[in-house]
Amino acid sequence: MKDLGTLATLVVLALIAAIALVLTKPPEAGQNLPAPEPPPLELYVESILGLPLKDPPIIQRVSQDVLLAEIKGNFDEQFGPGGLARRARALELLGFEDLASRSLREEFIALEASGIRGWFNERKGNILVPNDFDPLKIQDRSILLGLIARLLVHQHTPTTIGTLADDAWVARRGLHAAIAESIEARFRAEHRAAFDVPTSRQTEREAIILNLPTYLHPIGGLPLEKGEARIYLESRVKTGARSLPDLIREPIESTLELLGGDPSSVSPPRLPKESASAPNQSLLEESLGSLAVQTLVEWLDSYEQAQALALLWRGDRYRLFANGTGDHLLWVCRWETSQAAARAAEVFSGRAKRKSDPPRAFSVTAHGRITLLANCADERTLKALLR
Repeated sequence: MKDLGTLATLVVLALIAAIALVLTKPPEAGQNLPAPEPPPLELYVESILGLPLKDPPIIQRVSQDVLLAEIKGNFDEQFGPGGLARRARALELLGFEDLASRSLREEFIALEASGIRGWFNERKGNILVPNDFDPLKIQDRSILLGLIARLLVHQHTPTTIGTLADDAWVARRGLHAAIAESIEARFRAEHRAAFDVPTSRQTEREAIILNLPTYLHPIGGLPLEKGEARIYLESRVKTGARSLPDLIREPIESTLELLGGDPSSVSPPRLPKESASAPNQSLLEESLGSLAVQTLVEWLDSYEQAQALALLWRGDRYRLFANGTGDHLLWVCRWETSQAAARAAEVFSGRAKRKSDPPRAFSVTAHGRITLLANCADERTLKALLR
């Protein structure tokens, strides 16, 4: 019996030794190993952008209703109460006629909120994600990288909501979104197998952009692969013309730069002083900007004409105002040459031939390098405006 006990003990010891040998044996070539832990997302973004996060990300899980409420609050603070409604009316009078039947505010919110699984809140400096967001899933991980990129850019170039003019806001928003989209695209390329099939988020977002009003369509497309902001970003970085840290710390101020123009050439014209003898209620003063001018000229004329005039744009201002007869608009645009001003007047004068209901008084004239457009509710106001 003693010999049997000794034999059993030896067998157990042999098994233990065999198991230990297997566990400590170095892996053979080609043997699968546990995947290493991926680097923190913050380090991934910092290494690409060449700048550090000043503070760690604050990521808050919220319901879809809370996310939507924050987005609406962001737009209302940027444009002020009723600001988007007044802009929609001004844009309609300038020629974006499809805004007559669509809410610019609701369309902007749809662009910002539809097809997303996360949003960076500039007002509060935090990242909002839906309750079911899972950063361990590779699709959500990609989205979080873009959101952290937006946070890093904001930390180095903070902008107070509501302080930028429309054209500068569109330009900066487009570039910042392009930076985030570019980082997401790089991550997707590194994990190509997981992104072979477009996600429902991507297809929904593309459908939203395709159905936006004429004015918003190019704004929505700026950060996409073939959008002007994305092309501007990647071409500048690849050629060494600008570095990513420079683009972040020295933000662009005009969509003209996104289109390839020289922003130092911009010299916005002044609007005429309002008549003291015919007091009006000023509702809004703003600028279309080079991108919106390109969009409008393409809508009224052709793609080729739009590209040429957009690069010759040198600044514009418009005023939306009202009196007892209705609302009126005056737009003044400066161009690089008098020929461009005359050609723009020809393009915009085509609007005068379109029937409006109720009928309006319309005028477009060129004066040297300036094009002046007036769209008034009545002839008397138009004559007083052009006097």
